[in-house]
Amino acid sequence: MKVGTTVWKGREAWELDNDTVRLVVVKGGGNIASVTHRKRRSVNPLWEPVWGPVEPWNFKAAKHARLVDSKLLGCICGHNLCLGWFGGASPDEQKLGLGGHGEAPVARWKLLARRVTSRGVMLAVGCDLPATGMRVQRAITADRGSCVVRVRESVENVLKRDLPYTMCEHVTYGPPFLEKGVTTFDMCATKGHTYPGIFEPAQRMKSDTAFEWPHGPAKGRGKVNLRMIERKYRVSSDFSAQLMDKSRDDAWFAVVNPRIGLMSAYCWTRADFPWTGNWEENYGRKSAPWAGKSLTRGMEFANTPFPTGLRAAVNLGRFHGLPAFRWLPTRGKAAVEYAIITAPVPEGTKGVADIVPAGREFDVRLIKSRR
Repeated sequence: MKVGTTVWKGREAWELDNDTVRLVVVKGGGNIASVTHRKRRSVNPLWEPVWGPVEPWNFKAAKHARLVDSKLLGCICGHNLCLGWFGGASPDEQKLGLGGHGEAPVARWKLLARRVTSRGVMLAVGCDLPATGMRVQRAITADRGSCVVRVRESVENVLKRDLPYTMCEHVTYGPPFLEKGVTTFDMCATKGHTYPGIFEPAQRMKSDTAFEWPHGPAKGRGKVNLRMIERKYRVSSDFSAQLMDKSRDDAWFAVVNPRIGLMSAYCWTRADFPWTGNWEENYGRKSAPWAGKSLTRGMEFANTPFPTGLRAAVNLGRFHGLPAFRWLPTRGKAAVEYAIITAPVPEGTKGVADIVPAGREFDVRLIKSRR
């Protein structure tokens, strides 16, 4: 077991290893860049963009314009934290240099603490968000030999006024773990709703339309199977918001690649994040840095339904009876916790039917093929 500094894909990073799962956090943006299991060490389920990374402190708009169109896309990977706002900054904020998803995913994160004991490992990191008026800290722990990594994130309002905000855990998957027609996506969702406007020209689904998970409303006739990116869609790009089952205290999503024999899953308290956004980019975006070369899917659990920015979330107020943003009182603090499960699955696994907390571990109920 170990916790320490490392270099990941040429980037400054920290690693946490409990002798079963190895997790990497990059300093630029604080992204959880990789979570691998020792039996599948060569496969990182999380997204690694096809373009080369640019650390946020090295990003120059004029220098990198042909490669990336923003500081965020320059350093994005894996699981990034959208804090303050989920989606784009307002036009006035953009003029002052702010970008999409807030300051956290482009900040320089700092080491706060690290520890290795006979029972497990711990890594704590954080950063200040001066424009947002927040301070964020993330503590990552894992028991020795467990497939479960636990994360606790605390946010503090450093301003002398109450602060409206949205927060999203932007978890994104990519190849080779993500395969069209192979990788399955399951969650404890009930209702769904497509993006309220035009998300992308290549979207498959009707805009601003309610549906029942996992059957999305196709632009033409029929339904879109949201449990996977089907091979019949050569090019597509979509977003939909899924409401987690209100009858549960907990919530979860799970992603399985049965060919590789690996599952990645997240579990959290439903009241903290009532929504999970499903973002699919299937070679649809042609602008830099995408260039029609990216296959990725985001499972973005959040306290707001859509990535439309803070002003739009405040104006929306409530959606399906739930607040579309939260308030953090002056000098106030809030904390959320979630767990990451990375584990091998047997041949023939067709997905996940349910995940139930069981003490420090979880009972994962797999969907198996009928033979």
